[in-house]
Amino acid sequence: MNYTQIRSFNAVTKHRSFTKAAKILNVSQSAISEQVKSVESRFKIKLFIRNGSGISLTDYGKKLYDITKDIDDIHEQALNLLKSSNKLTSGTLNIGTVAPIHLMPILSKFSKKFPKINCNIVFGNSVQIKEKLLKKEIDIGILADINDQSQLYSKPLVRDKLLLFASIKNTISKIKSISFKDIVNETFIVREKGSQTRALVEKELLHLGIKKKLYTIGSREGIFEAVKNNMGVGFVYSTEKIDLPKVNFVKLTNTNFYATEYVCCLTKRYDFNAIKAFFDIVPSFKDLSKS
Repeated sequence: MNYTQIRSFNAVTKHRSFTKAAKILNVSQSAISEQVKSVESRFKIKLFIRNGSGISLTDYGKKLYDITKDIDDIHEQALNLLKSSNKLTSGTLNIGTVAPIHLMPILSKFSKKFPKINCNIVFGNSVQIKEKLLKKEIDIGILADINDQSQLYSKPLVRDKLLLFASIKNTISKIKSISFKDIVNETFIVREKGSQTRALVEKELLHLGIKKKLYTIGSREGIFEAVKNNMGVGFVYSTEKIDLPKVNFVKLTNTNFYATEYVCCLTKRYDFNAIKAFFDIVPSFKDLSKS
């Protein structure tokens, strides 16, 4: 079984699709199918079960993937070693982040130092960004409060606090600070599950023993518009506070509304040239939770 066959098998297994595997590897679907079929024919086994709803691994397929799943990492590490004597004069760095506020200053310095490295940026909530890291869809992620760090190398970037924001039509907006327990009768407008902001709100409600329905809107811009129209109150990190018409921000007291954002990559990919160069530019940790 040669490397091309292993790579084809791994891609189909990872994406559960011959079509997606072909797209990722930039080859035809027939080429992928032929690589897999040649292995199955030579060894007289079946690696995949094909059905109307998709494909799944046979027992042989599962055992084979346990052996071959790390070969792409080994290949990448070998290439990285061979290129390590060269300067960063080409390549692409894929970066995922929850919000642009902490990424852009780092990215600006990185791009000036390594102008020939292309950077692709994707946005999502913390759960989505972590999943993309683990699937190697991105090289670097900026996300909040990592629970399981077993596969990730991380560097703390900033510890921040949540603020409440409300329409100027809401009497709460006239107050400089307020306790979380005094706003529980308000309608809370939050992001989708996977958002760290939402997780903090849910945690605080649980701490107070309060069951409350949350109004979910899947974008920060949508939440700002809903709050501006006095549909409820929203929550945002202090560093993401921006001047908005008809909206005021209020400090929250007597809460644990703090989160730490980290710059992360897969531990086994930290020594890759472009990734390590990016980490070298990450600034020292800042604690804004007490300001």
